Amino acid sequence: MSTLKIPAILIDLGHVGENGLPVNPAPWFQQELDLCKEWGFRLQSSNNRVSLKFDQDQLVPYWLQKETPAIAWDWLRVNGYLRLESTNSEALELARKGAPGGTLVFAEEQTAGRGRSGRSWFSNRGKSLCFTIVLRPTQPARFWPLLTHVASVSLFETIEELCWDGIIPHPLELDLKWPNDVLISGKKCAGILLETTTDTENPAAVVGLGINVRPGSVPESLESVATNLDEMAGATVPRRQFLVRFLQKLQQCYLVFEHGKHGELLERWKSHSSMWNGADVWIADGDVGWNAVTCGLNEIGALMVRTPEGQVETILAGDVSVRRIVKE
Repeated sequence: MSTLKIPAILIDLGHVGENGLPVNPAPWFQQELDLCKEWGFRLQSSNNRVSLKFDQDQLVPYWLQKETPAIAWDWLRVNGYLRLESTNSEALELARKGAPGGTLVFAEEQTAGRGRSGRSWFSNRGKSLCFTIVLRPTQPARFWPLLTHVASVSLFETIEELCWDGIIPHPLELDLKWPNDVLISGKKCAGILLETTTDTENPAAVVGLGINVRPGSVPESLESVATNLDEMAGATVPRRQFLVRFLQKLQQCYLVFEHGKHGELLERWKSHSSMWNGADVWIADGDVGWNAVTCGLNEIGALMVRTPEGQVETILAGDVSVRRIVKE
């Protein structure tokens, strides 16, 4: 399926607010309105004018830009799509062309979304949050793997704050699974994919997130190991409000990283995870696997494990998969 950008009329409707736009008899105008309606945007008509009903859920580029505070970048540059192959691929292309830090790419639907180690990421229309942010880190490149920890800490603490504020009506059993998953009650709710450009003159990192928000965001074949936020919360969580909160928290955590406070960042990650020390895990490297016990993180966030023979090994996120062993 082809790439489909957010209709220009949706951007205009976000700008003009409740007064809306006069109805235009031109065919393109009605076609764009029909496309907005097809994709679930809440249009309303009155006195020969059309407007967009304001709420905290719809991913309207102007509203995202206006509501997201500028902390780590000058302003949020929003690239919105109804349908896109991969937000990470698009963000990487924009980064190669010079896009600054704080460039956001989001899509209501991905047709070739991907996770770590080449895995695919399921993305059903309007059921998830699928987005990527471009970053221009000034820290040495060897520390860039910590950007996964920046994103996972930010996501964990965003959900936690939504619980505190009553948007999610009760506390959730949150956990961070090394290196890139956020779990609720032991099931995966979100994944993170960090990628970097190879341009030594203009290096960049892109951090992509896929968050299961609505029922229907998880394929039936994965429901035993994955879940969605709404069902665990017992409430409908507004997607734009969630994204804006996350982008604010991400900037705060990113500045911790950029100021070189890597130990502080790692301590926050550890405080949110049950598996970084003393957890029985299964490590899979291609067709080979073995048992180990976690025994800490190193300075770039790699997982340290102790083998049954007593040897301590360093596990890098790009090499293997780690699965916690649940004892009966």
